[in-house]
Amino acid sequence: MTTTSAAPPDTGAASQIIEALAPLLAHHRRRWAARCQAYGLSIIGFQVLALLEMHGAIPMSRLAEELDVALPNATGIIKRMAERGLVERAHDDEDRRVVRVDLTDEGRKLIGEMEAGRRQRMTALIGALDASQQRRLLQAVRDLHAAARTLEQHEEPTTT
Repeated sequence: MTTTSAAPPDTGAASQIIEALAPLLAHHRRRWAARCQAYGLSIIGFQVLALLEMHGAIPMSRLAEELDVALPNATGIIKRMAERGLVERAHDDEDRRVVRVDLTDEGRKLIGEMEAGRRQRMTALIGALDASQQRRLLQAVRDLHAAARTLEQHEEPTTT
């Protein structure tokens, strides 16, 4: 039986790509941090919003685990966000001991506003490329997504 395996990655090219992207990503992180600050939101607060947007209402214990913080710390974070009207807490219908956290309409609106700003910046950045560059970038991004899906299928789940 013949076994085929993918060619080993070209780590030299990967390193060059990562180095080429580093300044762009650093600039993006700075802008994102500034945007969070402008909305009075900490980075961990934004992470909470993103998790809730992705997963929907989740138990407080899972939220603490996802944030990699102790439950009392997560409780304090959520309390402050609830006071701002961004999230809401409710007891689980099946197990009243479980507190579930979800986005409010205000939280969804904030995510939408922040996402609109990011999309506007990305649209301008991509618009600065000519049509040929845009097509190559689109294909490269599609290839990157396909590679990510392949890696995810082969990765072992991590335990914390």
